[in-house]
Amino acid sequence: MRVRFDFRSPGAWIAAAFAASFACTRPVSPDVQAVAPTASASIAPSASAAPATRPTEVAASEEPPAPAAAPQPATAPLGWPENKEMAGLYATMGMMGASWFPGYLARLAKNGMNAVVIDAKSYDGWITYPSSIPLAVENRAGSHATVKSLAAVVRTAHAAGVRVLLRVSCFHDPWMAGRRPDLAIRGMKGWLDPNNAAAQDYLLAIVDETLPWGVDEIQLDYVRYPTEWITHADFALGTKKTTDVIAGFVKRVHERTQAAGVPLSIDIFGVVAWQRSVDVLRTGQDLMRLGQLVEAVSPMVYPSHFSQGFNGYADPGEHPEVVAFGTRQAYEVLRRSGSHAIVRPWIQAFSWHAPGYDTSYVVREIAQARSAQGTGWLAWNAGGYYSEVMSAAWASKAKTPALN
Repeated sequence: MRVRFDFRSPGAWIAAAFAASFACTRPVSPDVQAVAPTASASIAPSASAAPATRPTEVAASEEPPAPAAAPQPATAPLGWPENKEMAGLYATMGMMGASWFPGYLARLAKNGMNAVVIDAKSYDGWITYPSSIPLAVENRAGSHATVKSLAAVVRTAHAAGVRVLLRVSCFHDPWMAGRRPDLAIRGMKGWLDPNNAAAQDYLLAIVDETLPWGVDEIQLDYVRYPTEWITHADFALGTKKTTDVIAGFVKRVHERTQAAGVPLSIDIFGVVAWQRSVDVLRTGQDLMRLGQLVEAVSPMVYPSHFSQGFNGYADPGEHPEVVAFGTRQAYEVLRRSGSHAIVRPWIQAFSWHAPGYDTSYVVREIAQARSAQGTGWLAWNAGGYYSEVMSAAWASKAKTPALN
């Protein structure tokens, strides 16, 4: 089947992601109880959990005190399964700290999944645990921490047979950018400057602090340049290219993770898999280079985020097979580059612009990912509603290589 290149630009991709995020703050069915990268934080699916919409930045006078950091014991990771197959979903800050989370992890495993993505630093720039990093302490980045011990969360997941993929939302950081403008991109709000050494060092400190706590993978999200609202932005690149900066940063992270024996993964826009120069330079995400520096790549191949006309489809959101296009494209680019990184796509777990979204839709997405050389999958729903994913994972168990 021939693919037409009418997919969304990075800017349009962002707009679609935000629209989907707000659409997903409502449950898609009354019995949904559950979680999921990349555009916004989500909430815990419980009446006693976090609010249904992501709170706006708290005024300085209203900031809650940051919890005191206490030493957290080192924990051994479970590591990737031998076949590298991991299937899972994203758990929000609210979910991590909920009393029912251990039971939720057990349910996740019972339904055939073996991985959960949790935040070390969220899209808002909040550190989810009590941190000892000086910059985080000085600027109260941990004032919204939802867990007393990240190591304890990891141990709980491991006890259920679930691997922990620790997500770091890198350069999108309204909290720190607003408090330390010297670390931020000039001329716009909400983003740390990827080319700022001190900003990079802050992210590296988060990786260094969390690696001893048994995490099974470090996952970098928002490891790119902004593509929206950049009219007045000054990237201060000098003679560098955006791709030089992003690859240089990922290399620094990989040196840490490799030394610790922990795999590194990156989240990328679905359109980046096609490596068009305009998309590569705007985001700074050059797969031909980044594939050499990571163990896994997760393209966000949500069908609803592709433009009308993609592959001749009037409404790509009606076609779960769109997952296969971006997955296969990323796989082929990585192999051409000589990289052995696996492709583990993010699949759509929400009904926004996806007519007929249900359990069978997710089952088909999972099958399409596998048919396109994907190694496992991750599901994303910005509202944290996963009944369809739970059912689809169970239905796909018999067809999935053993997840151990």
